Amino acid sequence: MFDNIINSISKNVVGNEFKIKISIATIISGGHILIEDLPGTGKTTFAKSLTEALNLNFKRIQFTSDLLPSDILGYTYLKNNKFETNKGPIFTNIVLADELNRASPKTQSAFLEAMEEGTVTIDKKTFKLQKPFSVIATQNPSDLSGTSLLPESQLDRFSISFSLDELDHSQRLKVLSDKKFFKEIKNKSFKFNKIKSLSKIYTNEDVIEYLDKIHQHIKSNYSNVHISIRSLKHTIQLSKALALINGKEYVTFQEIKDVLPYILRHRLSIVEKNDTVQFIKNEILSKVHVPNEV
Repeated sequence: MFDNIINSISKNVVGNEFKIKISIATIISGGHILIEDLPGTGKTTFAKSLTEALNLNFKRIQFTSDLLPSDILGYTYLKNNKFETNKGPIFTNIVLADELNRASPKTQSAFLEAMEEGTVTIDKKTFKLQKPFSVIATQNPSDLSGTSLLPESQLDRFSISFSLDELDHSQRLKVLSDKKFFKEIKNKSFKFNKIKSLSKIYTNEDVIEYLDKIHQHIKSNYSNVHISIRSLKHTIQLSKALALINGKEYVTFQEIKDVLPYILRHRLSIVEKNDTVQFIKNEILSKVHVPNEV
């Protein structure tokens, strides 16, 4: 089942095989995705293809400096002497927040409740969002004109972050020679709610102990880096989802190793962004031994 989904997405997204897989796992686990890259690198195509392949509802919000929170969440209005609610585009399964860091901090913060609680409050009335609900946000590098840094409180709500792989020569030729820019890949027969529950994927104590050892290693060696309990819980859930995609009934150390570079990428600011994933593999994962390892 998941192989077919990955192959469908690959019709529109060249390369990036593992990033496709970990993004599917993130949505299954109820997490959120931050794609950081330059304009025109395929971020929007990636998000749209991911949503279509999973047969989910999708809405796109283009962030600009004059966008208001009510443009995202919705608002109430008076009609026939009665207040009614006009729900915003956040009421969907997957919302693409395109160029999130072009909006004001106040507008960016409109996502906080939705990303953490799965609810939206409009004029003191709280509404539940659809399930699944995930935010796929794209942001341009912060040194580009008109951008601002996302606050740490919002960054921590994103389960993973990554940049799309740079295409090699043959991949560029494939993209340039493809006459159709975007292929429709929605499979209406696929039912997201039929996916096996992550509660049935087993995680033993050694795996949890290994994750905590990594956490302690970071605290001991990089005192200015904050790794929240939220991010560690994201790691467990995402590892379960990846194990499910890999056809396993349980989480292994390998799933933890596979997801952590993308979970920690936007939480570590001690090296250049492009070097973060390799730094995590070389300076953290390679130096923390799995429990009972000789």
